[in-house]
Amino acid sequence: MTAERGQAGVELVALLPCLVLLVAVIAQACTFALCAIAAERAASTGARAAARGSAPGAAVRAVLPRVLARDVSVHVGADGSVAVRLTVPRVLPLPELTVAAVER
Repeated sequence: MTAERGQAGVELVALLPCLVLLVAVIAQACTFALCAIAAERAASTGARAAARGSAPGAAVRAVLPRVLARDVSVHVGADGSVAVRLTVPRVLPLPELTVAAVER
């Protein structure tokens, strides 16, 4: 019985970094997915604004949250398509992640 004393504490210390990493990876994946959805929505709004004759860049930035609107790139094509590229906020120390969407 005395050999097993403290076994749960040792297992927790060994398992805790893995759990923290798992939570961080899930948070980064969710952030990436939400940014992809935001890029699609922003591109659609920008295409609607371009079709009405308004400034698509302003419409794109207005529909995005402030944290995403800072690093957005908007390109309007000759055919009226609007391309939006967002930089994904980092949860983990990864290389820069971007998402893009194009709407006509």
